[in-house]
Amino acid sequence: MLHLGSIGKTSIDVDISFLILVGLFVAINYDANLGIHYALLWIPVCFISVLIHEIAHAGMIAALGYGASRIILGGMGGATFNDRHAKPWQDLLISLAGPISNFALMLLCFWLYVKVPYIRQDRMLIALFPILIWANKAWAIFNLIPVPPLDGGHATRELFRTMLSERTAFIVAIWIAIVVGAGVVIYFFKEKQFFIALYLGWFVYMAWQQWEYFRQHGIPGD
Repeated sequence: MLHLGSIGKTSIDVDISFLILVGLFVAINYDANLGIHYALLWIPVCFISVLIHEIAHAGMIAALGYGASRIILGGMGGATFNDRHAKPWQDLLISLAGPISNFALMLLCFWLYVKVPYIRQDRMLIALFPILIWANKAWAIFNLIPVPPLDGGHATRELFRTMLSERTAFIVAIWIAIVVGAGVVIYFFKEKQFFIALYLGWFVYMAWQQWEYFRQHGIPGD
């Protein structure tokens, strides 16, 4: 684990798995015609996009009065850890903060790309900014898919928790995850985006496992 530093009292660490993820993006996007320099742009793109996403989660947690968090960049993105006992509407805001930050970064990068002439004159920046714009849009939309552990999955359950009992909210949210998630997996298979389809398919399978566990044991508090 590599410790990058802290923002306020929120620590930021990088796991080796994140470096593997970044390497995978570099390999996938390597094009001999464009050269290795183009593929290497995915290193700052991945780091900036995921870090901003997790900082937004941590910032919302702090804004709601739950103090500092621990951010770990790892696995297939990142995670923000905080020992809190938040209300459903608060957890809903915390979940949505990440994707919203990526949309905001996308719009900021687009605005800079259009308004700042220097960016369109520098060879590195003119290649970097379109990738940053596209990546943050894609990362935000993907995270809003209502399948846990994606932010959309958490947000869906927290939304229903504000209106329904814990038990009913879980049932509604988990079936949304299974049905919508399966539909999105089929879409990605048709688009021949097999890696994303398998990745999301695993989340759908875990949602089904949660449903099976619920049928046998219920949820805490039942």
